[in-house]
Amino acid sequence: MKERLAAFADAYVQRMDSADPGAEERRGLHHPLVVLVVGDRSKAALERLYELNRMQWTHPDGVMYIYIGSGEPEGAAGSETFCWQPPGAGERENKSSARSLLPQALMDNGDKLQELNLLLRRMVGRIGEKGRLYGSLMQVHVAVVTRADDPANALLPELTVLMKSVLGESFRSVSADLFTLLREKQSQSDYAYDAALGVAFLQELDRMQHRTFRFEAGLQLTHDGLRLPVSHGPSPLFDTAYVLGDKDERGLFAEDDTAVCSRIVCRLSFLRCRQNADGEIRLNPYNHQLFRQNMMPPGAAEAYYASAGLAEVTRPDRAIALTVLLALHRRMMRLLQDNGGDTGQRELLETLGLDPGQIDVLVQGVTERYPDPVEEMQGLLYEPLSPGELRRKTLRQAENALFGSNARDFFERQRERLKEGLSAGGPAERLRQAIWQRLVEDPRYGLWAVYRWTSPDERYGLTSAVREWRLENDRRLAAGRDELEALYEESADGLPAARGGMFGLFGGGKSGLKGTVSALLDRIYGWKRELLVLELKRELLLRYEHMLEELNSRLKRYIDRLTTIDKRLQDACRLRILEASGEMGRNVEDYYTQVVDRIAAELESRWGARFEFGERRIGSVAALLEQGDDAYINRLIQIAEQDWFAHPLFHQPFEQELLERANVTVSYDNRQALTKEELYRDLSAALDQESAVRADVYRFTHRHRHEESYLFGDAHSELVKYALEAAEQTDSKAGCVHEGPSSGVEKLRLMGGFRRDDLMAYRNGQRFYDTYAASGYTFHRPGWEPAAAKPSAGLELERKSALSDDRIPASQGQAGIQDLASAINTRTGNLGTHQPDGHIAETTSSASANKHLGTGTPESTDQTEGGDDR
Repeated sequence: MKERLAAFADAYVQRMDSADPGAEERRGLHHPLVVLVVGDRSKAALERLYELNRMQWTHPDGVMYIYIGSGEPEGAAGSETFCWQPPGAGERENKSSARSLLPQALMDNGDKLQELNLLLRRMVGRIGEKGRLYGSLMQVHVAVVTRADDPANALLPELTVLMKSVLGESFRSVSADLFTLLREKQSQSDYAYDAALGVAFLQELDRMQHRTFRFEAGLQLTHDGLRLPVSHGPSPLFDTAYVLGDKDERGLFAEDDTAVCSRIVCRLSFLRCRQNADGEIRLNPYNHQLFRQNMMPPGAAEAYYASAGLAEVTRPDRAIALTVLLALHRRMMRLLQDNGGDTGQRELLETLGLDPGQIDVLVQGVTERYPDPVEEMQGLLYEPLSPGELRRKTLRQAENALFGSNARDFFERQRERLKEGLSAGGPAERLRQAIWQRLVEDPRYGLWAVYRWTSPDERYGLTSAVREWRLENDRRLAAGRDELEALYEESADGLPAARGGMFGLFGGGKSGLKGTVSALLDRIYGWKRELLVLELKRELLLRYEHMLEELNSRLKRYIDRLTTIDKRLQDACRLRILEASGEMGRNVEDYYTQVVDRIAAELESRWGARFEFGERRIGSVAALLEQGDDAYINRLIQIAEQDWFAHPLFHQPFEQELLERANVTVSYDNRQALTKEELYRDLSAALDQESAVRADVYRFTHRHRHEESYLFGDAHSELVKYALEAAEQTDSKAGCVHEGPSSGVEKLRLMGGFRRDDLMAYRNGQRFYDTYAASGYTFHRPGWEPAAAKPSAGLELERKSALSDDRIPASQGQAGIQDLASAINTRTGNLGTHQPDGHIAETTSSASANKHLGTGTPESTDQTEGGDDR
C-alpha cells in the first residue's frame, strides 16, 4: 500500500504540474544531456537524478546516464543508462595508494579501456536513435557528478577528455560542467581519510581548471589494440566547476545532502539544456557565458569556482492528495458508522423474513421430506413375551425386554438422518447470503451496521433475537425431556391391547402382544418424535448463532482493516506535511477536510445522500475489502479523481490557496488574519534565506563574489512579481524562468568567483591531508603531487590585508595580489602534460610545455601565471 499511495501522490503532482498546455514545450530538451556520475559514493546521487529528471523533462528518455563504479544503480535501469566498472574497483584494499594507482591501471588494462570506448560509442548511437526528442543535435552538454572523497575521481581527466573526444566526432559543440559534492559532516569513522581524499581532489581540480591545463593520452583503443591519442587544452577542463556541499554558507547542514544537491544539479542542467518555447515570457533569462565572465576577474588564469542554492515555496501537492484521500476514507467510515441507527429489530427481521414461525416452517419442511420414524418402527422385531410379563414392568423395562437397544438405535439413526437433511437444505447459508445482499451491500446499512447487529452484546440485534428464540426452545425441550423421564417410569399395565394415541390410551381388557407393542412405541417414541422437532429447531438456531458469530468476526476484521488503512493514510499524510516547510504545510488537514465536506455537500444536493456508495463509485466497501486493501484504495482514488479533484477548489492560484489555508482557523474579521502582502513578504524572505548557496567559503579571502538568482514559476504570479521587485533592490541579477501555472515557486541562487583556498572544507581538511601524506599515503598519480607548501608573497599579503581590514574592494584587493605576484614572477602551478604512456612532464613555461608535447601550438600570450595550490 505504501508504494500505491506514493504513486498516487506522484501522479497528482504530475497532473497539477501539467495543467498548463504549454508546459511540455517549455520542458523540452534543446540538445542532448549526458550525466556522467563517477564513483561508487555517487551512486545514490545518480538514482536521485534519474527520478528528478523523470519529473522535470517532457521527454526524460532523452537524458543519458553513464555510471562509473561497481554494481548498478537502482531505479535507473533502461536503455538510457550505461554502466562501466573501472579496473580494480571493489579491490582497493590498500588505502594508502589505491587512488594514485587508478590512472595507470586504466592505461595498462586494454580490455577495460576498449570496453569504455565501446560504451561511449553505444551511448552516442543511442542519442542518435532518440534524435527526435531534441530541438537540435548540433551540440551536447555533459554534467559530471562526483563526490570529492571518492577515489574513482582520480580518473576524471581520462574520462572527461575521452568522452569529449568521442562526442566531438558527432557533435559540433561539446560542453561539460563539473558538480563536486562535498561532505563536511564528520559522522563517519573514516572522516579524516575522507577529508584527505577531498583535499587531494580539490588540488587536482585546481590544476584541471587552470587556463593552461593540457592533457594528452592514448585513450582511444581499437579492436585491434591500436591506440589513438586524445588531447585537451590549453584551457580549463570544465566550462564551470560547481562545488555543492552538505553545509551551506550559513553553516547549516542538510538532512539529506544527496537529495538537496541532486535537485540543484537538475535545475542547473535545466537552465543549460532546456528548449526555449515560441513566444515564451523572458525575464532576464540565464546566460551561461555571461555568468562565467562575471564570476572570474579579467585575465585570471587560476581556477575559480561556483556554487548554488535552491529553495522552494510550493503547495504540498503530495500531502494534499493524501489528505484528501484520508478525508474521503474517514467520511466513508463516518457514513458507515451512522448507517442503520434508526432501524428497529422488527424492521430488521422483516427485511430478512426471519421469525419463529419461519423456523417452524423450515423444520417442518425437513421432517416432511422423510417417513415418520414411529411408523417405520412398527416393523421392528421384538421378543415374544406374554402380556402378563409386560404388565409387571415399567415402560422402560418393557421396551428393554421387547427390543433391547434396537428401538433406541433405530430412532437415533432417524434423528441423524433428519439432522443431515437440515444441513443439506443450507438454511444458515441462505440466511448469511440474505444478510450480505440485503444489509451489508445495501447503502442504507453497510458492514458497520451489520457488525453491530450481529454482535452478541447488541440487545436488539439479530444475534440477540436468535439467541432468545433458542433459549425459549431450550426451555420447552428441557420440560419435554423431564416429562419423558416421568413417562418411562409409568407401569406397562396401562397399555391398551390396541394401538392408540399418546394421551388417554390406558384402557382395561386384554389384547394381543402385537397391539401392546404398537401402543408402547406410540406412547414412548411418539413423545420422542415431538422432542426431536424441538431438537431440530435448536440445531437450526445454533447454526444461525454460529453463522452470525462468524459473520461478526469477519466484519470485525474488515473494520480493523479500515482502521489500519486510516492509520497508514494518516502516517503518510503527516510525513508529507512534515516534508513541507512550516508555512507551506500549515493547516493542510484542517483546510482540506473542510474542502472535502464542502464538495460532498454540493454533490449530495445533486445526487442524493450516500451517493458515494453507488455502483459507479465506491459500491460495497465489504466487497472491495474481500478483494484486498488495494482494491479499496484504488476505488477511493478513483472517486477522489472523478468527483473531488475536478472541482474548482483544487484549481485555485497557488497564492490564493495558500492564503485561504493559512486563515482557515481564523475569522476574516480577526486582526490576526494573514494579509496577502504579509504572505508575499514572508514567502519572499523564506525563498531568500533558504536558497543560501551550498558552499561554506571563508569571507575574509573571498573577494570576487558574483551572484545571480532565478525564479522558477508562473511569470504572471503575484508572488513572482513581488519577489522580482524585491530582488531589484539588490545588486545581483534576478530573472524568471516561466513554467506556467504551477504549484509553487523555486528560487535558484548562483554564486561564483571563489577559489579553492576560500573553501572551509579545503582549509579544514588540509591538516588531515598533510598528516596522511607525511605517513606515506599517496593520493595523486606520478607527477601530480603539489609543490611544497610555501605561501606566495601575494597570498601572504592578501592574508595580512584581510586580517587588517576585510572591507577592501574586490577589484583593488585582487589587482594588488596579481601585480605583486607578477612582479616576483612566482610559479606554483606545477602544470604538466599527460603523455600517451600515462606519465606527467612538469613544465616551467608555455614554451617548454609545447616543446615537451612535441607540438607547435603556442599558449596564449595573455595568460597570467599562477599556481594551482594557492
